[in-house]
Amino acid sequence: MDSDSEVILGSTTPVNINQLLETIFWKKGLVPEAKKLLDHIKEWSRTGNPYTADEWRKYCAKNNISQSSYHNILKRLKKAGMIVKRYNSHRKKHELHLTEKFSESMRKKAGLWERYTRE
Repeated sequence: MDSDSEVILGSTTPVNINQLLETIFWKKGLVPEAKKLLDHIKEWSRTGNPYTADEWRKYCAKNNISQSSYHNILKRLKKAGMIVKRYNSHRKKHELHLTEKFSESMRKKAGLWERYTRE
């Protein structure tokens, strides 16, 4: 597994986003919160006004989540390649965006495994 990924693949194939998140978060209680944060980032990105990283205090207060849980979730989502933090020089703020990096990483890992099994 890549050093930039902490995804632990389970013995079954996930059939929904919650099961996929369970492969990333060892604390089951964080899965609903991670899904909520992903939904929040996705919704903001659809408005053309992305979720900025400095809004985390408001997000934590609104969703009754601790700062440590929020940052733990954020770190794992970034390491898995599901989200990325980008600097918007026009707005002078860091924004969080969903990314294709997770999908690309899984395709590369699948290709690597296919090649290995055929050797």
